[in-house]
Amino acid sequence: MNKKYEVIAEKITLWISNSSYGPGDRLPSIRVLSARMDASITTVVTALRLLESRGLVHGRDRAGYFVTQSGAETGLDPADTSSDSPGLRKQRESRDHLKLTLRHDQAILLSSTTPVESYLPTRQIQKSLLRASRRALDSLSYSFPGDALYLRAIEQRMTKLGIKSASSEIIATGGAQEALALALRAVTREGDTVAVFVPSSPGILQSISALNLNIEEIPCDSDGRPNLNIMERALANPAIKALCLSANVSNPTGYTMTDQDKIQMLRIANGKGIPVIEDDVFGDLHWDANRPLPLKAFDEMNSVIYCSSFSKTISPGLRSGWILPGKFYAQVSDEKYSFNFSSPAVTQMAVADYLQSRAHDLYLRKVRSIYQNNLSRLREFVMSEFPEGTTCSDPNGGFTLWVRLPGNIDTTKLYPVAQEAGFCYAPGQLFSMRGEFSNCLRISGVRPIDDEFERGMAFLASTFARTM
Repeated sequence: MNKKYEVIAEKITLWISNSSYGPGDRLPSIRVLSARMDASITTVVTALRLLESRGLVHGRDRAGYFVTQSGAETGLDPADTSSDSPGLRKQRESRDHLKLTLRHDQAILLSSTTPVESYLPTRQIQKSLLRASRRALDSLSYSFPGDALYLRAIEQRMTKLGIKSASSEIIATGGAQEALALALRAVTREGDTVAVFVPSSPGILQSISALNLNIEEIPCDSDGRPNLNIMERALANPAIKALCLSANVSNPTGYTMTDQDKIQMLRIANGKGIPVIEDDVFGDLHWDANRPLPLKAFDEMNSVIYCSSFSKTISPGLRSGWILPGKFYAQVSDEKYSFNFSSPAVTQMAVADYLQSRAHDLYLRKVRSIYQNNLSRLREFVMSEFPEGTTCSDPNGGFTLWVRLPGNIDTTKLYPVAQEAGFCYAPGQLFSMRGEFSNCLRISGVRPIDDEFERGMAFLASTFARTM
């Protein structure tokens, strides 16, 4: 078994390899690395000295550690997963797919969850950014736990969703992904187990595995509904320290739990003493006139840690999120402070300015209709053109479809074929750390269903049909 410092050394190596750090760049301080890697300062120093002996980094007196070579220059192949565990391989595949979806010039993206610019309130947020930038003294300062106007705007939105909270109970984050990481770090320790429903958002799986936590996968029913009977039996495992899920418009199925199921889920979790981490990033994209209540709205024990962001509705690049930690505020606050101290003030100020204009609710009504129409067209195509025996989710919100093909079709093996042709989808195995759902895929209506998109869908239909 590898020693702890060797494990941390490999994590730092992979992190350098998969980031923008290059030769000569200074690494974060040892204190920051200690918090980020969830390891003692002594362990981090030992790991850095090991990497220094390998020529990857070098230390300078009183200046810290600097990158000597990139991962590629040291012979580290990010695509080489031969020595990884199955879970790490799935995490790497998910990360690599996400990287591809962020490079819009390389392929026609049939499964992206990053809204195209024309579907976002770009002009309005640009104006708000300009107004925020004029408040230079405020925007250039630290803003822990968050800009006052931003936290107040979040408090008002939470109140509309039936969540009783004060701005002093909210912490600004760099998107929902950071909020999830902070929540997990607050209630778990390395080696603990976190329960998730599968198929699960790759973002949730990445957050859990990145912290060296184990995952207990609980299957959803065929329509995407979380199976609470199996959940109750699974939570009897004392190793499980948290339950992480999306109760509203889950990714990838688009399923929204009923209020009755939400209440029952909390009853079970509270009975086991297990905190619940709720990712509600897609909740605002539910298609009904009345937005579904978050799980947090039914939280009588204050044991739900609520995470969300505006990445899917205002701008993915602003990285504007928040976390409502409930009774775990002190732990989450400490984690945020040690992780990166605060999120950028100027983006928080811009979002607060935009929300004060009251244009957001009008925008949401418009974009929900667009996504609903897009998914209606995609679902009709899938059910009529994909191989016989294909089933497809019937979401009531968001912009993702979960497609299940006949069992002999392996979407992971066929992914390179589609990629070579210039089309990218999300293979089903990205949504489970155990390699489930090999005959499934996610597609998305997050961009216009134009001629190129239709050509990609037709290519997938013919490719899948040839493997029957």
